[in-house]
Amino acid sequence: MATRIGRFFTHKTVLAIEAVFAAFAPLFFYACRSSSHVFLDTALFSGFSQLLFWLMAANAIAVTTEAALKWRKTSFADEVPKPMTAICGVSFAATAIFAVTDIVMLIVMGGESAPVAFRSISEMLPYAFGYVAVAFFAIFFPVVKGKTARRVTAAVTIAIGIFGAVFALYPPTAYEFLSDPMVIDTGSGYSVVFATSDTGTGYVEYEYDGESYRVYDQNNGRILGSSTIHSINVPYEHLDNNSYSVGSTRVYEEYAYGGRNGRTIESEEYLFTPCRGETQTYLCISDWHTHTDAAKDAIAHTGEYDAVLMMGDAVPGLQYEEEAAVYIVQFGGDVSGGTKPIIYTRGNHETRGAYASELADALGLDRFYGAVQAGDYRFVVLDSAEDKTDDHPEYGGLADYGTYRKEITEWVETLTEGGRTVVLCHAPEIFIEQDLTDRTVTALRGIGATMMISGHLHTCYLDENGPVYVDGGFNGGKYVASRVTLSPDGIGLYACDNHGETVLEEHIDWIA
Repeated sequence: MATRIGRFFTHKTVLAIEAVFAAFAPLFFYACRSSSHVFLDTALFSGFSQLLFWLMAANAIAVTTEAALKWRKTSFADEVPKPMTAICGVSFAATAIFAVTDIVMLIVMGGESAPVAFRSISEMLPYAFGYVAVAFFAIFFPVVKGKTARRVTAAVTIAIGIFGAVFALYPPTAYEFLSDPMVIDTGSGYSVVFATSDTGTGYVEYEYDGESYRVYDQNNGRILGSSTIHSINVPYEHLDNNSYSVGSTRVYEEYAYGGRNGRTIESEEYLFTPCRGETQTYLCISDWHTHTDAAKDAIAHTGEYDAVLMMGDAVPGLQYEEEAAVYIVQFGGDVSGGTKPIIYTRGNHETRGAYASELADALGLDRFYGAVQAGDYRFVVLDSAEDKTDDHPEYGGLADYGTYRKEITEWVETLTEGGRTVVLCHAPEIFIEQDLTDRTVTALRGIGATMMISGHLHTCYLDENGPVYVDGGFNGGKYVASRVTLSPDGIGLYACDNHGETVLEEHIDWIA
């Protein structure tokens, strides 16, 4: 029995397949780093994930060496020494354990975070295939018998290499808009934001007061061409009740002298309608966490709306620009159609990840808090930032939100009365610091704010003590969206889920 098991562990085919699994194990594990490793290190000990990664890498080298000895060394091919049999058995067990570990981590990450891991994997696949190719030609190719088989193998490998290089230089993907634009009311004008399927330029075209305008996404005269999200700031009067279109030229590479561009695409014309009436109806959405289809199903049951309140938490984190492009910009464009204004409030999950620090610039915002005047109504937009202290390991030592929240509090204390006011803040408790929250609430009461709209809790209810309305979001397979109506009579609240069932219907009077 022991002999059979030993032969299995040292069989040529088993070692060849095992070498491939062992090579990909550290790649998959590394790809899960964006959301899993910090929890492993917190639960066990700091550095555990890094130790496990290097064990996986060492095992990959060991298995590759074992396969090389079996396939290339005659003495090992005939009869493997007992110590080597034991080592092969240990390697096989380790490879199996590491493979299961990767599968479990991907399952635990779930549908929200797993796409980030697969994106990371796709970026590293060329290196993994390179490793496998080198191992194949160093170990297995020399023992391939027959000139025809060797020539075919070499030809296929060379063809793959050539096509891979060409596709890297000229991606075989269509260049297109991901959706209609989203028009964000920044408090001082509009930011027209749209996303494309690859990197390129961005511009807005329109006519105003008899003059034609083409305004680019640019920085001090340099047109930006290295991103897929494009934002262009336009004055209120230029866009209100006016038509506009957006365009983009694909940019493959930027050089010190010249560059390599692709095709130019242009959109249809959009007739933009501001929200300035005596009665205003807003779609309110929060905490969709990549579940845009469920959110759209709920939105379809909320009825007509004039503008959109996006209350944050689009994704688990912002590791890549693509996440912001799809789950913020594309989703915002889909629900606004490029014709309705959007007021954007950042969620705590938009503060996480390598791309989080670039989000404000990408959306054309100077900052994530401010005041937006919509006719007779004013929105005070606050940013609760994170929901844990700055020293929490989730933030990797890159959080200084305590200072930032103090800055917001001091700004709120400078506000004066400005008519009927609604506060927007992702977290209903506003800040995690109680003293800053108390100061902010006092200042908001002083300017006559009637109520606050928030999200974060993935449930829908009205706390009349604030009053604070908590928009629903995604929870347990259901998504709750809201319709907020501002009128001289007060604030109407209506919420329903993605099955069309009414969740809440309330009315709040304005503070006199």
